[in-house]
Amino acid sequence: MNDQSRDDPLRTDLHALHILRCVHRTSSFRVAADDLGMSQSSVSYAIDRLRVVFNDPLFVRMGRGISPTDRCTQVVEGIEVMLQKFQDLAVPQRFDPSTATDRFVLSCNFYERSILLPGIMERVAREAPNIRVSVIQANSEGHRQLSEGICDVVVAPLMARQSGLYSQRLLTERYACFVSHRNPLAQKGITLDDYARARHLLVKPAFGWRPYFHEELDRLGLSINPVLEVPSFGEIDRILTNTDLVLTATSGLARVFTPRIACVPAPFACMFPVEMAWAGRTHTAGAHQWFRQIIADTARSLPPGGVEP
Repeated sequence: MNDQSRDDPLRTDLHALHILRCVHRTSSFRVAADDLGMSQSSVSYAIDRLRVVFNDPLFVRMGRGISPTDRCTQVVEGIEVMLQKFQDLAVPQRFDPSTATDRFVLSCNFYERSILLPGIMERVAREAPNIRVSVIQANSEGHRQLSEGICDVVVAPLMARQSGLYSQRLLTERYACFVSHRNPLAQKGITLDDYARARHLLVKPAFGWRPYFHEELDRLGLSINPVLEVPSFGEIDRILTNTDLVLTATSGLARVFTPRIACVPAPFACMFPVEMAWAGRTHTAGAHQWFRQIIADTARSLPPGGVEP
């Protein structure tokens, strides 16, 4: 270890401190080397490096043996505390949901709240009655919310991959059309010509947001000009009931709105994926792993939603 190490003690490795503790305990370089499974020269080299770091001889000759200096004993007392804390950090604490008081922030939108939150909270209440869950609106801000630590988990339609984030596919559904039961399209179905002529309702949760199915419409050379745009799916069933409007959305919304409104297959093939995403800072935390597992289990347990193509 050079003089730079003396100026920067953080360059000292934990193994060297462990060696110092062992030599202090045994009062012998040879015995410490045997206990550590090292050569005596390697132990001596480590102690020489630490003498530079702490600017102290650490051990002095006393007859045929060695004796620690007062500074050495003081350092070892600190090492005991530090190494114990490090060992505690190195072994993940077991998470016990029955006694946990954690708070989780879940970011999602209307659809994900509607189909997942009842099941999530039923299980939380059963397994972890002291856990708190806060739900915020995701819109198209999920990545930013995770990166800035605003939320712990995002559940939303497919998000672009981003460094430092993890993701898991929860659902893959098809797009469908939702109409009033009084609308003739509810009985006969919707063709591409019907779709092109229809009066459309569009849910637009954020400025500049573009639904995924618009890419398929572009491929087909179709475009729609919605007569009504709303920021959320809330009250959609009441809006559609007495109108001829057509809403295009994931078929899974049938779990929420039928039988109040009709769900018929969309006249094009397009998938609606829902993913769960989280940041690296919570990836290995026991509490967060438990919460994410509940979300994934709830998604898997959902009954079939929507209609067959």
